[in-house]
Amino acid sequence: MGKGYLEIEIDREKAARFGVSVEDAQLEIEIAIGGRVVTSTVEKRERYPVRVRYSRIEREDENAVRKLLVAGTRSAKMNRDTEPLNKVLPGGDIHKAGGAHLGGGLRVIPLSAFADIRVTEGPAMIKSENGQMMNAVTLNVRGRDMVGFIEEARRVVEHKINLPEGYHLEWSGEFEHQLRAAKTLLIAFPAVILLIFLILYFTYKDIADASLIMLTLPEALAGGAFFLFFFPKIQNGWDSPPFDFSVAVWVGFIACFGMAAETGIIMMVYLREAIENRGGLENIKSIDELRETVLEGAVHRLRPKLLTEGVAILAIFPMVFSQGVGSEILAPMALPVLGGLLISDEVVDLFLPVRFFWIRKARWLKLQEQKAKNII
Repeated sequence: MGKGYLEIEIDREKAARFGVSVEDAQLEIEIAIGGRVVTSTVEKRERYPVRVRYSRIEREDENAVRKLLVAGTRSAKMNRDTEPLNKVLPGGDIHKAGGAHLGGGLRVIPLSAFADIRVTEGPAMIKSENGQMMNAVTLNVRGRDMVGFIEEARRVVEHKINLPEGYHLEWSGEFEHQLRAAKTLLIAFPAVILLIFLILYFTYKDIADASLIMLTLPEALAGGAFFLFFFPKIQNGWDSPPFDFSVAVWVGFIACFGMAAETGIIMMVYLREAIENRGGLENIKSIDELRETVLEGAVHRLRPKLLTEGVAILAIFPMVFSQGVGSEILAPMALPVLGGLLISDEVVDLFLPVRFFWIRKARWLKLQEQKAKNII
């Protein structure tokens, strides 16, 4: 919202006809409305300015300002100028403006006789930046991604608004932090995936097992994207748009990848442990025994895996339906984690043992071929 400003526009032609200079008129306006420092008083080591200013009743509104009197000179054209003054001064007597003739052939003219005085609406505060006048238009974005809104707003403004010469627009706000965070995530996201793979490799000393666990990440990504698309439609109606990919969503996916890898690690630990309990691949006699061993690690130890997964899901589930301050960040961040866990957990429980069996079967067949060659 703006505020009222008193604008005084002096008509130079009318002022010249009345013998009033623009400088005298501006000086009178300055003294009447703003006041002017004429001297200063000294009290010990302190100086105080003495300001001359009209009383409040003579400057309280635009009507009072219109009656301000400005000294003008008597000229040969004075008789021709009495008609405009008769319309301004009550009674049509120009001498009543000042009460009497001023010395030196001067007379006083009301400000409204040669100036346009009006109240206009302007900005509540006049600001400047880099030596230029600046006005800020602020707004809050709700229900959609800030970066997407700014990009759309820029296109609309450039298409529909022609700025006058000397004007320019700058877009600033919280979306700039999101842009910087997105650039950081372009580096952090691949770094996180690479770091997870390196940790898995140094843990198992087996590229195949590390790759099996890394296969849970695309499945977690699919689950998170699935929830981002369908959850708003289930909650608010089928016409609701999906969640936009904001920084909170990317952070949720990073957390989802870590938890999906954790679930895969738990399954991998039990599968490898089941093989070791049989004395390793070299002590397994047949493929059926290998299949039975893998089933033992996958099925017989299913309860602790489900408990671990269930605790994580129950902890994240309330964040999806959070309300109040911070909910616009918690829900987009929790949805990828929840969706990724629900989908990746099922994939891990069903497909990871199958893939593990394929790899161990290939290795067991290779061991059998080597044993046969050694016997020959």
